Amino acid sequence: MLAGTSLLDGDFVTVDIETTGCRPGTNSIIEIGAARIRSGVVVSKFGELVRPEEPIPTAIVHLTGIDQAMVEDADNVIAVMRRFREFAADSVLVAHNHRFDLGFLDYEAERGWGLPFPRPVLDTLVLARRLHPEFERYNLRELARAYQVETIPDHRAPTDAMATAEIWCKMITELTSRGMETAGQVARFSGLALQGNLARKLVLATHLPDASGVYIMRGADGGVLHIGRAKSLRTRVRSYFYSPVDPDSDHPAVLTEHIDHVVCASALDAQLLESRLSLRYHPRLDHDQERGRNATYIHADTASRFPRLRVTSRRYATGVNIGPLTNHWAAETLAHTLRTHFGLRRCIRRLDDVSALRPCPYRENGTCPHPCDGGTTVEAYRGRIEAALRAVDGEAESFRASLQGLREAAAGAQRYEDAIAYRDGLRAIDRTMSALAIVRESAQTPAMVIIEGDERTLVLHFIRYGYLIRTLRVAKEKLLDESWEEKLTGQIRRAYMMPARHPEHDSLTPRQLRDIFLIHTYRQQNAPSEVRSNGDLDDFARRVLLASHRFMRVPHTRHAVVSDD
Repeated sequence: MLAGTSLLDGDFVTVDIETTGCRPGTNSIIEIGAARIRSGVVVSKFGELVRPEEPIPTAIVHLTGIDQAMVEDADNVIAVMRRFREFAADSVLVAHNHRFDLGFLDYEAERGWGLPFPRPVLDTLVLARRLHPEFERYNLRELARAYQVETIPDHRAPTDAMATAEIWCKMITELTSRGMETAGQVARFSGLALQGNLARKLVLATHLPDASGVYIMRGADGGVLHIGRAKSLRTRVRSYFYSPVDPDSDHPAVLTEHIDHVVCASALDAQLLESRLSLRYHPRLDHDQERGRNATYIHADTASRFPRLRVTSRRYATGVNIGPLTNHWAAETLAHTLRTHFGLRRCIRRLDDVSALRPCPYRENGTCPHPCDGGTTVEAYRGRIEAALRAVDGEAESFRASLQGLREAAAGAQRYEDAIAYRDGLRAIDRTMSALAIVRESAQTPAMVIIEGDERTLVLHFIRYGYLIRTLRVAKEKLLDESWEEKLTGQIRRAYMMPARHPEHDSLTPRQLRDIFLIHTYRQQNAPSEVRSNGDLDDFARRVLLASHRFMRVPHTRHAVVSDD
């Protein structure tokens, strides 16, 4: 209905807010300012302080000039919001950076009367970027200077709302000169035409906490569309519904009808949970999650007279397996580079009966040593396959230097296709050696516990050979329980006495393989608290207990209570 509001004689309300922080529902609104515009003229103003639900940070006091004493006698946010709703009734809201202002206003509206503010909502920031791409900056103060308005923004809501109103009035002339007549046309010009449909879905995220964890976005049929993690579940999920997206696209915001969530006490816990849920549900819109689901190996059947290199998804009991790897492109490219560099056979046919030769493109174009018709001996070929295997086990640096030299020579001779092939080979060897190094490092750690958590919950990740075998979550107060040490020792014994898959000797499940690389990357980036086993599980449990107490700042020994008698 509001989309048909006329730019020339319709009602618009510019709005600005001041807050204690950036997270709706956790931080509070401390001031709302607004100006109603009719026929391009400001006809009324609104400005009220709001009593926040948390103390005003010093930085906000310095920025806005609003201190705690100024808001102590102000009304609460629901009362002020209701008066603002009456002021803005039947008008199109206009804000500068609407995602911030409407993020708070919509959240409080959902709490107060169950619905966000009606759309469309227009944005002077977005419009300025569309109308004047030549501007260097688009903050409110710079726009006020560029449009030469009278009001100077000063980080107070009524003043900034008035400056936005004056800018909007001048923008109306620019928009109408481009043939736009209604608020709906301006919304389409701004890329915000889908706002109405998305805003109605904001209530799906109202219940989410301002806590770290994993969210699951589901479609109308209950199927999982997208899985993600966030430091603030509420802020992250709500941001989807302020995005300018195509209404016909497969965007999560367009298709989501229900949202589930799981709160996590640690960042690694959230990453591991996200990985497991992605493997379980195969979210339809998470195409990137499809990569690295299964292990990939480069296999050489060394028992064969003329072994060939092939990329496979299984670890063979015989021959040589290079892996596990997660990048199928790198495995295929490396296998091709090794075949080319060391002159290995390419065909997949059996060579037992060489009398019945068939046409072979590799033999005819000279890219294969063609052992099928006696082009090489068993001994000579054995030397080639052994050299190829050494290139990824002990002589990788020499092989890489050789490829780099060939690439530079090809580029210098303007053989660019050859140079690109050598470049890809270098990338493949780098990714492969990196993956193998991670697997080998993980294989040397048979037992390790990573300790994380927040002020309320301890999270213990039991790691074996680099992958997760168990997660233990304990409330802080339980750490003072006298039976906690016995329980922890029992958990560690059960976890590490079970048979385990060794990354270098056994086939890994997709979950275990993803765990190895995810946990390795997390440890490199965050250096979490860790305890490694020395082989004695009881001693291991004791050291984990001490490290847990230190992490949660819980005293390990409790002093006796002195009696009054």
